[in-house]
Amino acid sequence: MKSFVGNDLIDLDAAHNRGRSQQPRFLQKIFSVAECAQLADQNAGDFGFALLWSAKEAAYKAAKKAQPHLVFAPRRWSVSIESLLPGLADRHGRVQIDEQTQVAVQWQSAAHWLHCIALLGTPSARIEHAVAALPTTPPAANFSARERAGFSRPESAAVRSLAKQLLQRCGIDEVEILRDSEAGLRLPPRAAVNGVALAGVDLSLSHDGAYVAAVIAIAARDQP
Repeated sequence: MKSFVGNDLIDLDAAHNRGRSQQPRFLQKIFSVAECAQLADQNAGDFGFALLWSAKEAAYKAAKKAQPHLVFAPRRWSVSIESLLPGLADRHGRVQIDEQTQVAVQWQSAAHWLHCIALLGTPSARIEHAVAALPTTPPAANFSARERAGFSRPESAAVRSLAKQLLQRCGIDEVEILRDSEAGLRLPPRAAVNGVALAGVDLSLSHDGAYVAAVIAIAARDQP
């Protein structure tokens, strides 16, 4: 089985991320009974909410690459994590999508953001990831016409620039970040050269509020 990555970023200071743990009806729509109970029992508040929600989002991005027609159904998926409380710099867990699909997740957090990385399949030989503040000026990276066709927002340009920096760190230059459509479906972003996807390279992009995040995974046999 190939390895696929997903990621989700939450700006902890953004207004739209505040108070979500205090909305019982909303929680019941997106979390399982066990997850709602854990959130309440540990009195984990919005940070606990962010841990659970980011895991489901990141796992979905990874799993959808293996199952293109997968429907986002967060309440049906189970997040396993020991503690929802702040204080741990790094923590690990898993998301059960169905009986056959389990996605490993890990989180990193700082004062202002929470970042979740998901991995479906065997561990890659190399994974690079980064979170950066959204620049106040347009990114300096040059984008091809094919790349520009896949995005329109400044945040999308910024996160693609960050992904290119990570790819360069892995020895991969002059690469395009493309997002195409197939049969009416928007495909996940991919790293490509001359329009051809790079074998053994997977990536995931996200942005929220004042931050952007990218993850690059390189399979063992294709590691530079």
